[in-house]
Amino acid sequence: MKKVIVIYNPFSGRRKTKNLPETIHRLIDKTLFDVEVWPTEKADDVILLTEKAILEKADIVLGAGGDGTINQIASRLVNTGISLGIIPLGSGNGFARHFKIPMQTEAAITCLGKLTPVEIDTVWINRHCMVNVGGIGFDAHISSLFADVKKRGLMGYTKTILRNLNYKSKQYALFSKDKLVWQGRAFMVSFANATQWGNNVVLHSGALPDDGVLNVVVIKKFDVIDFFLILKSLMAGKLHQNKNSLTFSGTDFLVKRDHDGPVHVDGEPLWLGKEININIEPSSLRILSNG
Repeated sequence: MKKVIVIYNPFSGRRKTKNLPETIHRLIDKTLFDVEVWPTEKADDVILLTEKAILEKADIVLGAGGDGTINQIASRLVNTGISLGIIPLGSGNGFARHFKIPMQTEAAITCLGKLTPVEIDTVWINRHCMVNVGGIGFDAHISSLFADVKKRGLMGYTKTILRNLNYKSKQYALFSKDKLVWQGRAFMVSFANATQWGNNVVLHSGALPDDGVLNVVVIKKFDVIDFFLILKSLMAGKLHQNKNSLTFSGTDFLVKRDHDGPVHVDGEPLWLGKEININIEPSSLRILSNG
């Protein structure tokens, strides 16, 4: 029997977390799993509870929350051999969607026994762990604003984007293994370990979290006419193939810019300096996948 510890954020998707402990105990297969449910009370609790789960030799840490909660748990499970499971409760749930985890809470719980553990890569951005997607520029700007938005979900995110379409492209230089591979003005420079931001909005449809490489997507400065072509590519899941896009694959990147500013890591905003180092650590996290 495997020991499962559920860490859940009661403030993420409040309607979804109502009676969550009771739902888990009612639906989880107790012939396979010995389960404990640990709620958080403040932000740092996710990290502290994950470290406690490691000390208690859990077989599975089941994160119930959004991408930010999953990122915090994953960052502590790196190279432990403990499997990360997901009950998606956030606004976008991009990482969970990549692994085909059901968005419906009860289905995510009942399918746990059918999931397969897989080894995936983790990405480190100035020593901050990323498992899904990250970026500099427009998407980081939106992430920093969205952190203060009360209306969550796709509608709140869309409104934040529409209010900030006058965002100005900035100057960047991209290096791969110390070699300059591109420089110029870009709307955003995004990093894809998996396929999507969330809500099935795809950054790079070919991104694989277990291939040992990271995909970088640069959206160059564009004019008004090109905006509609970019939007069309985005809706078709082919943003990385748009004529204004450049893609790079590798294991080590450096982005230089002339200003400090926001960077997002799995949707969570950070404030970093003029140089951003991005490195991949292959096969360093075990996650439960539904396909």
